Amino acid sequence: MVMLLAHTAMAAEAESKEQQPDKERAVEVQLEYLEGRWFARRDIDLYNLHVYRQYKKVKDVSFHYGLSVTRPLGKTTDDDIARDSEAVGLGPSYMMRWEKNLSKKWSASIDGAGSILAYNHAHPANGRAFGFLWRIGPRVTYHFTASDSVSAAYLVHHASNGFKTHNPGYNGGGLSLGYRHAF
Repeated sequence: MVMLLAHTAMAAEAESKEQQPDKERAVEVQLEYLEGRWFARRDIDLYNLHVYRQYKKVKDVSFHYGLSVTRPLGKTTDDDIARDSEAVGLGPSYMMRWEKNLSKKWSASIDGAGSILAYNHAHPANGRAFGFLWRIGPRVTYHFTASDSVSAAYLVHHASNGFKTHNPGYNGGGLSLGYRHAF
């Protein structure tokens, strides 16, 4: 009888652990609109999709890897000549997040992320067909269940080809919306 009760208690404990999401196995999808600003002659807006998987958390800092898809639209102007800088980019991304709980349902964080992107042609115009996208900014998250949350962020970004000799980069800022699910 004692064996049966012990086995039943262990099974119930295992079942309750299975029902609770593992917050370290979370997937997050972010949609962004980043407007080109601060650099003269760079009128480029970015529409981005990022998919991240959290793989580690140390105290308040979490680490994520993923994939970025970007769609820059606009033009650059050099030597009084406007050049089309539209492209499609794809590449790996890495994000670090420092997060603090504000209440049971709300948290605030600072996100820093970088992506290495390959484009379908040179971007920006007169650049190269690959580049980098760096983003940082504050994020507010609402946790509406134990495993699901939505978030909004204001991010600043820098996009460039990363070389000193010819680096037609640009900066900007914009809005990021996110949805996260823990498995």
